[in-house]
Amino acid sequence: MVDRTLRRIFILAGIALILWVVYLLKPVVLPFIGAFLIAYLFSPLVDKLHNIGLPRWLSISCVFIGIGVVIFLAMWFLVPLVWEQLMYAKKNIPGNIHWLNYTFLPWLSNTFNLVPMEIDTEQMSAAIMEYIQTNYSADSIQAMILKVAQSGLNFIQIGGTIVLIPIIAFYFLLDWERMLDSMRRLIPRKYEKSTLTIVGECHEVLGAFVKGQFLVMFLLGVVYAMGLQLIGLEVGIIIGMIAGLASIIPYLGFAVGIISAVIACLFQFGLDWVHLALVLVVFMVGQAIEGYILQPFLLGDKIGLSPVAVVFAVLAGAQLAGLLGMLIALPVAAVIVVLLRHVRENYEKSQLYRSDVVVLSDAATGSVTVETEQIAVDIELKNHEVNSLQDSEISSNIDSSDKKD
Repeated sequence: MVDRTLRRIFILAGIALILWVVYLLKPVVLPFIGAFLIAYLFSPLVDKLHNIGLPRWLSISCVFIGIGVVIFLAMWFLVPLVWEQLMYAKKNIPGNIHWLNYTFLPWLSNTFNLVPMEIDTEQMSAAIMEYIQTNYSADSIQAMILKVAQSGLNFIQIGGTIVLIPIIAFYFLLDWERMLDSMRRLIPRKYEKSTLTIVGECHEVLGAFVKGQFLVMFLLGVVYAMGLQLIGLEVGIIIGMIAGLASIIPYLGFAVGIISAVIACLFQFGLDWVHLALVLVVFMVGQAIEGYILQPFLLGDKIGLSPVAVVFAVLAGAQLAGLLGMLIALPVAAVIVVLLRHVRENYEKSQLYRSDVVVLSDAATGSVTVETEQIAVDIELKNHEVNSLQDSEISSNIDSSDKKD
């Protein structure tokens, strides 16, 4: 018992040490984690190409080239549209400020009985320049230049990491089967079957969720962009794209999209209740399509979480790891749900949960066995039958001996 306890303590200490080292090496480990996730997502497609007869390196190259072509075509189509709408927004900044000063702010002051307000761009520029001249000396400017240079180096480092991730993912995919086999051989033979069953369920849930979520993001972005363009919002494509991408985090896409669309509608049409109502209709229709069509058919009940649990998972992920935690909150929650389901099944089969467990002891041998009440009743009935047979045999033997006498 002592040896087993010490062994468990050493194992836990070793796991804690490994996690601590991984945390210290976080800047180095993150590209490898990103590459592993990319390899995990695209390994089924690589396997399909490899099964039709292509060499594995060629299958991986075809997948990467296809991803690059899709990204290039998307950028080729979207960048001009986004740039055009950004230029439109820049051109209309003076008109928007004029509308704020002479339409919206007076209406706000009269409606809610507030002090009259006005945005003075010249005064704002003068105040900013005065603040810079007062609070930033030559040394401060040098420090600012150093920070900018350091930010540039960090940007170069980020760019290098982005280039490095596909290269690492290529080698992960090249050795994918061997790597999985090595991980499988680390599982104790006693727990191999149950572990592989759990891993298979987690893989199925994650694969279905990721593919469905990306489709929901894309289609929802298309719905929002088309709807906002149809009602005449000039920057509707940008807002629709941002709302679709942000929908990877539940409820965030709707919140970001509707707030941005309302602000853009106020700037473009003024306080026009018809267009504001149309913006609300677009997002209500988008939510209806997401809730009644996209989610049920593309995602279904892949995670098994209630809306309250989804919100809790997202907020917990944000608290623990910021934006990255919000992004991975639902996939991690899906894996946890699978694990908890198996924990519950084992708990319901355990002696702790079952109330019909009795302990039977044998005084002759000193052994202790655990049986259910039904089994114990069957044993008692069998013992009673045996005792009855023995009593009948004894009585019959006595009767036969009496007759002989």
